[in-house]
Amino acid sequence: MGNIATDFATFDVLDYKNESPTTSQELVLSSYNLSITPLTFKAKIPSETPFKADAFDLSTATFDFGDGTITTGATATHVYEYPGRYKVKVILRDNNNNAIFTSASADVDIYDYITNTFSIEFAGTSSGADGGGRNGKGRLSNLSLSAGQFSDPLSAYAQAPFYQDFQNLNFKLSGCDYDNYFNLDSSKFNHLKNYFSFYKKDSLPTLSGCEYVEIKKITLSASDMYVRLSSFGTDLSAVKIVTSDSSHPDSIVVGTSGQENIYFKTEEQTTPIYLSFAKDRNNITSVTNDGIRNTNFSTNFSITLSTFVGSTSGQTLSNIEITSTGLGGDGDGINSFKLSPVQYKGVGIPFVLAPKNSDNYTVKALSAGNPYFKVLSSSHSLTHPLCIVPPEYYTISSISHLISTFGSEYWYRGLLTFNDSISTYPTILTLSASNNFSFGSTVTALTGAAFLSCFPRNYYDLYKHKEDFDFEQTIKDLRFQEILVDKNIFFTDFIGSIFGGVSSSHALLGKTVYEKIFNFVQNNDDIDYCNVNSLINLSNMVDENSLVFNQGSFQEPAQIKRTVDLLSTSYNKFRGTKNKFNENFDSKGHVNKETFGTNVSSAEINTSTYVITAGTSIVAKERFSDTYSKLNTYQPLCAAVTLRSGSTTQYSLSELGSESPQGSAWGWPLTLPEEYDIGTVGRFYSFHEYNSHIDGTIVDGIIDFVNPQTRLNFDTPLSGLEGDNNIFDRVITDTLFSSLSLFE
Repeated sequence: MGNIATDFATFDVLDYKNESPTTSQELVLSSYNLSITPLTFKAKIPSETPFKADAFDLSTATFDFGDGTITTGATATHVYEYPGRYKVKVILRDNNNNAIFTSASADVDIYDYITNTFSIEFAGTSSGADGGGRNGKGRLSNLSLSAGQFSDPLSAYAQAPFYQDFQNLNFKLSGCDYDNYFNLDSSKFNHLKNYFSFYKKDSLPTLSGCEYVEIKKITLSASDMYVRLSSFGTDLSAVKIVTSDSSHPDSIVVGTSGQENIYFKTEEQTTPIYLSFAKDRNNITSVTNDGIRNTNFSTNFSITLSTFVGSTSGQTLSNIEITSTGLGGDGDGINSFKLSPVQYKGVGIPFVLAPKNSDNYTVKALSAGNPYFKVLSSSHSLTHPLCIVPPEYYTISSISHLISTFGSEYWYRGLLTFNDSISTYPTILTLSASNNFSFGSTVTALTGAAFLSCFPRNYYDLYKHKEDFDFEQTIKDLRFQEILVDKNIFFTDFIGSIFGGVSSSHALLGKTVYEKIFNFVQNNDDIDYCNVNSLINLSNMVDENSLVFNQGSFQEPAQIKRTVDLLSTSYNKFRGTKNKFNENFDSKGHVNKETFGTNVSSAEINTSTYVITAGTSIVAKERFSDTYSKLNTYQPLCAAVTLRSGSTTQYSLSELGSESPQGSAWGWPLTLPEEYDIGTVGRFYSFHEYNSHIDGTIVDGIIDFVNPQTRLNFDTPLSGLEGDNNIFDRVITDTLFSSLSLFE
């Protein structure tokens, strides 16, 4: 920046440090539109002016900065918000406040510190048509591709100054034989067609893999860019603008930047195609005193890559991939559409065959005939491991005709139905396929396999408590007239089919009504067990609408809702616990001692002869109240009773008396007179051997594991219930199939 001279006035333009330069030649009329790089203007009167210096009042000088801003004073500091060329004027006034007609003016150039630009780079040489890339990668060079495979990552980088919106990058193709993926007619089988697309790669950490997603434009994640002055001082050359971060107190935002790796894929081409990239010009604007307009200080160029696609015939075919939809995990992507390993007998299983090359990409430019199938079994209904399943157990039919208009022959779409009605157990199956694929005159034989388990319907059926109610038999028990006893058509076929018997499905009317009555409180008011709708209603009563569930609630079919209600219960409440009670002494009023009084022997101990072994508990029964007490046989040892000769743990029960060491019945919880002996004790108490036994009955819980129709073991750990393809998954799938009437 330097002195600006006119015939009558002059002003100095000083740099952002607000210091006079050593020489006028060092100054240039330019700066950045940053708050840390202001320009300072000083009005001066040249010595050669025809007016006397003392005739001017410099404090009243007026500066017009050319961007609509005007200020008064001998010195003025100004920061320009936007880049451009601005004409700065100064008008001097005399001591009578009269403006001097002649004033000083000059053009000042303001630049963006961060320019609006972008680059597309890919791994390769550091030199290219326009030089090396940002990170040592090549750019604007030829990009070689293999048909149907993802390119190496293209690194897209963009930046914009702070006052402009951060723009996405747009792309277009020329010379391509195929349509963009997003221009295809809407169809769920579009992935089987030939097309081109750009992709982004999304990481799937929970699956330890990734997936490639088609994109319409390149969206970059924007982050702020910070700078600050390197130092402050008198040495102008030592002050520099350096990069910084948000934590530094002197940092300012100068722009935004972002980058993203993208990928490109198309099918076989015999001629080159051209990939073009550009920003949206309409968004690359600056605001000046003339309004919004394009400026010369933003870069908006296009980048074009010449691309050649290698022939499919040069690829090595590897295997046939069997998926449910034809969407395989190309390259290193996750195959999310493998045939589910959980299938059901009598339900059609759709599948798609597609050839894969050695890099795990689908090869489309092939033709093939009808494949050959073989189904193998390794369990239950079929005798030998990995034996060939006879054709009467399954059917495979082609449903490729539904998409035959696509004009591609590389794929095959079929339907496998396993019809085993003999076995009531799951059958492990292997679907093996082979086919000959041809490219020109080259024919390659490929094979592939998928593994699954076919379950019978309701294999893991769950029954709640009191869903074993025999409504049919209850009605039959009311047949007091002899004429009705043999009317099975009415009582069995009609009443039984509506209300159900002991082995009927829980979905029948009789069992449903009885269960709802018996478990009414549990189903509606117990927050540990109640169904989802009741839980929502309970939350509404305490104004906790948003804390539980969406008030849309459940309108699903009854079967699905029942499954959701069951599986929404916590594991412990769903399962219950085994009874650990081991002091079941009282058998009064019960004939069957298998359940009641199991922890005490019925035979009375002979108190005069019985020898106690410390640690072996006995039971005392109070004769007048039938109250039982388990006795700690270690306590008399602590009282230093007389041990049997040669023993360190045995003593006689007959020694019990008021004169025995420590008295008070050896510390046992017995109520006795002040003076007593074993004979007196026998008048008040009888003694019995203790049977250390836990009956292990299941208590609490929502599932009735005693019901033989519950096909779930109580001891199944949580790890076997939850998770992909585990038991709860199978229960849900079974319910969906039943509700949607998919079972044949």
